[in-house]
Amino acid sequence: MAVLAALAAGGACTPDAPGGVAFEDPWIRAPVGSQTTTAGYCRIVNGSERDVEVTGFADAGGALRIEIHETREQGGMVRMRPLPKLTVAAGQTLSLRPGGKHLMLFGMDARVSAVDVRALFADGGAQVVRFRVRPAVDSGSGR
Repeated sequence: MAVLAALAAGGACTPDAPGGVAFEDPWIRAPVGSQTTTAGYCRIVNGSERDVEVTGFADAGGALRIEIHETREQGGMVRMRPLPKLTVAAGQTLSLRPGGKHLMLFGMDARVSAVDVRALFADGGAQVVRFRVRPAVDSGSGR
């Protein structure tokens, strides 16, 4: 039943996904022109009573390399750096958003309308989430 509910919500989960973790509004900015690198965003909701660590993301189809990144201002310069993991505190929501923590996708095919991404957890669990591709013009809205 939980799998059916996840599919109806636009994502899918595997039986070994941590309980109480949900990915809301997962989307990827469509690559511009001939670029194959882009960014992905969502909200990670931890409805459980324990902290959850997301140790990485992988393209469920195997075509993309996906990294966790964070954009920060340092000394008047905006810099992006990779992060080894994301920790979502018990009962909290972590937003992956433009200008902050986000996913970087390398090797993106501009013709696809969605990408199935496998979120990997420190406890060995995984959850597959469908990220919809949105046109780059939507990026100005912060969504």
